[in-house]
Amino acid sequence: NGYFNWVDQALQWVHQHRNDYEFPITTVNLSLGTEWNANTLPSWATLETSLKQLADDGIFISVAAGNSFLTYNAAGLSYPAGSSSVTPVASVDASGNLSRFSQRNQNVLAAPGEKIMSTLPDAFYGSDGNKNDWGAASGTSMASPYVAGASVLVREAMQDLGYQQITTGPI
Repeated sequence: NGYFNWVDQALQWVHQHRNDYEFPITTVNLSLGTEWNANTLPSWATLETSLKQLADDGIFISVAAGNSFLTYNAAGLSYPAGSSSVTPVASVDASGNLSRFSQRNQNVLAAPGEKIMSTLPDAFYGSDGNKNDWGAASGTSMASPYVAGASVLVREAMQDLGYQQITTGPI
């Protein structure tokens, strides 16, 4: 749980520091979202200025599409996945079928999002005092990092082929 102003501060930091390192920041993953399902922005969409700035900077932004398809039973995305400045990512199962829970629309990319082994916060399965928990989790937040990572590899391959002005953007 958190606040959008925290996310906005982090996005602004990325913009300000994107070129501060030997390898510039080229990708952002947002494995987060709200209880929302639409193909339009909510009136309370507070991240749009920062998301557009990063997109204008050429930074690829991968965002979890949302996990509430079974609640809404209609195409649509969570926010900020519904922003026109990002690429929303849906979840697929091991057979490549859209996960039952995954929010979706015609603009999503899809990646594995079911039973993905990862590090987990201690409280995820109940606090056992072990800070190095691992476990399988499912959700579009597990799928979104696959697309973010793939975008970095595609950019590197394009640079290796001599492309200089690589642009990004949502689909």
